[in-house]
Amino acid sequence: MAYPGQPGGHGHGLKHGDDHGHYPEEELLKQMGNRAYSLTHNEKENVDEIERQLKSGNRFSHDELHQFQHYLEHASHELKEILQEEQEDHIHNLQLEKDLRRVAQLLGEVSMLLERHHH
Repeated sequence: MAYPGQPGGHGHGLKHGDDHGHYPEEELLKQMGNRAYSLTHNEKENVDEIERQLKSGNRFSHDELHQFQHYLEHASHELKEILQEEQEDHIHNLQLEKDLRRVAQLLGEVSMLLERHHH
């Protein structure tokens, strides 16, 4: 399964970051100026898709779980950095904090499933 910005197939319906309307982050942050950041359409869809997959009760291969984990860790890292920058600018981004909690929760679930795989 490919992640945004990586070549390869779409796998589990995760969207590529190079769909129309995707800007490099620096550009995006410049344009937004002082407005609070929100997840892009693709990021939202990817997180929704991972959540759907986990709730479906399907069994996942070790590789699939690793890919979910990789994506969520990356997303969580990015969101934390953005929130930190926004807090320094005195922006209270409740939606992004909610998204970050959701990503962290999904990451916890994926980590638990991976733990089970190891035993």
